[in-house]
Amino acid sequence: MTEPNNILPTDSEKDKQLSEATLMRYLEGKLSPAEQHEVEQWLATDGMESDALEGLHSLKPEETRHSVSRLNHQLRTTILSKKRKRRKLKTDYNTIIAIAVILLLAIIAYIVIRKSV
Repeated sequence: MTEPNNILPTDSEKDKQLSEATLMRYLEGKLSPAEQHEVEQWLATDGMESDALEGLHSLKPEETRHSVSRLNHQLRTTILSKKRKRRKLKTDYNTIIAIAVILLLAIIAYIVIRKSV
């Protein structure tokens, strides 16, 4: 499971996740016994997902598909509609002076090296 502040799965977590299609086939009872056992093992290790799937069992498969599609659509529109807030950089005059001095020294060093060659 991901950390609370990071909802996007890492690459190693993507390998451990089951696809939406597999979960839907599991709900409909269309998986082979081996695949069903694999899904149940995965659900046993992830408590939150098993609770969510338990709630989906109470819905009809058509309602489940519709609810999942609606939630995915709402999530995408919410994510795309929010603009990132840009933070203003705090300008420290000592930093600006230090950068100017470093650039000046670099230019002087370049001129000295070019003249000596």
